[in-house]
Amino acid sequence: GRPPDEPSVLGEALNEVFIPLLQQQFPEIVDFWLPPEACSYRMAVVSIKKAYPGHAKRVMMGVWSYLRQFVYTKFVVVVDDDIDCRNWNDVIWAISTRMDPVRDVTLIEHTPIDYLDFASPDSGLGGKMGLDATSKMPPETRREWGVPIRMDQNVVDGVTRRWAELGLPGSGKAIWK
Repeated sequence: GRPPDEPSVLGEALNEVFIPLLQQQFPEIVDFWLPPEACSYRMAVVSIKKAYPGHAKRVMMGVWSYLRQFVYTKFVVVVDDDIDCRNWNDVIWAISTRMDPVRDVTLIEHTPIDYLDFASPDSGLGGKMGLDATSKMPPETRREWGVPIRMDQNVVDGVTRRWAELGLPGSGKAIWK
């Protein structure tokens, strides 16, 4: 079903149980989230302390294979530890700014999938997608990697305070926070 339902509520409750289990095997994992919108376990978002090229892919493979429940996880998104993996705004920003669709998407065919997942082409068998939304290092990229910049907080606060007095539409609340 569509959340909120029993699987999504169970996923939220069990999420906190899974974190220390995953961290025992993968100490680089900072946080782990099963978004309730993804029906409890069909998507996982993982933040890591990335230490070497290919690290995100290792974590993807680990999530899919370490705990039996995650055999059925279709999507794993891996982000750096400066991203709040439980905040969709942060996750989408990382996907949009740290991913190349050709280089950073891992597709695996013919893997075990939940029998109740009617999106799969065959009952119990489907694909998986991993998204590496981490900063890249050689040899993952040949380019110099940029440094994220942020608007000075005093400027953000000043604009927010003056928004209404300037007659601008909307609340003035920063959309990038």
